[in-house]
Amino acid sequence: MKNKLILIACIISLFAACTSSDDYDAPNSFSDVSWYTSAFRSATMGVSVNDFASFADLSQGELSHSWTIEEGSFFLEGPITRTDSVYDKFIIEPRTLETEDKTVHVLFTEGGLKKVRLYNVFKDSVAFKGANDFIFPSKRESGQWVIDTTFIVDVYDTIVPQILIRQNGVVVPHESASDIITVEAGSTLELVDITTIGRPNTRSWNIAGITNTDSLAVIQFNKLGEFNGNLNISRQGEEIPGDYENYIIPATINVIPSSLPFEVSADIIELENQTIQVPFNGEFAPFGEQESFFTVNVNGSPFTISSVSKGTIDATKLEIKLVDQIYRSDVITVSYDGNGDLESSDTRTPLAFTDLPVSMFQHELAKFDFETNTANYTAHAENLATTSIEISTEQAASGTNSIKIDAGASGNWSVFENLVDQFSATVGQKIQVEYKVYKVSGASINFLAPWLSQDGAVGGGNTSQFWHNNIQGVATDAWVTIRAGNVTTVSATANNYNLYFRHNGSGTIYLDDIRFIEVDDRP
Repeated sequence: MKNKLILIACIISLFAACTSSDDYDAPNSFSDVSWYTSAFRSATMGVSVNDFASFADLSQGELSHSWTIEEGSFFLEGPITRTDSVYDKFIIEPRTLETEDKTVHVLFTEGGLKKVRLYNVFKDSVAFKGANDFIFPSKRESGQWVIDTTFIVDVYDTIVPQILIRQNGVVVPHESASDIITVEAGSTLELVDITTIGRPNTRSWNIAGITNTDSLAVIQFNKLGEFNGNLNISRQGEEIPGDYENYIIPATINVIPSSLPFEVSADIIELENQTIQVPFNGEFAPFGEQESFFTVNVNGSPFTISSVSKGTIDATKLEIKLVDQIYRSDVITVSYDGNGDLESSDTRTPLAFTDLPVSMFQHELAKFDFETNTANYTAHAENLATTSIEISTEQAASGTNSIKIDAGASGNWSVFENLVDQFSATVGQKIQVEYKVYKVSGASINFLAPWLSQDGAVGGGNTSQFWHNNIQGVATDAWVTIRAGNVTTVSATANNYNLYFRHNGSGTIYLDDIRFIEVDDRP
């Protein structure tokens, strides 16, 4: 907020110890109180340290008037131009903490909440009228009327970056150019922004070609070599003074070959485009023509491999494409015989593996796991008298929550709905539903019936129901996965489909991971 000497009317927050007077009279034409500040229309006043703010007392008819500031603040005298950025030469000498000038420019050299006090004495009763018809009346003191106002200025320090670097949970030296942090390829460092001075609210770590905006950044190093990094931190916002610092990390990070075997590091998955992705614990060096060293079995039979390549975005991934189409219902395994000339970027050779399973892409339209937006699951009005329906932590197939249905007498209908978390479906899509149920011993359940409902319409409009009538035979006191045998074809393209679920019976059940999925079975 530099150099704002043109004062614009703005009523700022008042921190004043005063009491209203019962015998307040409206000000006459000779006495009035008013002030302007350089905070413009902001409700609070914020400035950077070593910057200034301006205040003007526009009152009329006062008997006396003064501004008072705190130690570490100084009154300035202009003219100050837009090109000025250091204000020491404008400090009024001799230095004082009080002045009777009508307009003051106050330089703040210390961070924190700073006070600027305006003290006016009037012969007559006056009042300041602020925003939203707020009245700040004068108070009676020794036969005179006093307006005693304290403006609070939030002074922001210059940002002083401060970080920690942790390796395997231990803080390592990084503050000297002679510090060397040795990291094995595929391993990580934790970079922690612990800056408090200057109150930054954005950050960006940049190291080894990796960018991370978390205050605690976990950086994995996959390429060999020596790297230096930096942290860009800033303070941004419409009503706060901006600041920016670029901290160059003095230490050098030396990435050496890993002592760990080069191997598959997580589940193999199918992507939506039918690519089979195999994750490793390191990046691959460039390669070609490795298809003959891999085997992909689909439902027990080898399928022809079209290509094997490293990931275009993530070089720690191998991507396998097949000639023929695959489906979610397929059982697929991948093997590597270890005889190819694959190599990691740190010169390791991948280990052979046999018949690792592929987690197939699920073609999910929506999943309801009851972990978030829990207030959106509500009991249908007809259930309130006879059934308890609630989010519960007593049982969970995944996460910590499920939905609990506790029904009374046999024959009761229990219904819950979620009309808020809507999802999209396209005309012609063939949809199945899958969910998990936990039936408590003693429960007597005639059927379960999830519904695909459009915009809350049940029993009419574009809705589809999935009846499961063989629930009595489902195991008790254990989570059981049920997938609807029937398939529905979406009749209208829309983005307002919802979940609606009913059951008929008595006793207690829990439901979790309710999923609407597009049919992707092998013909």
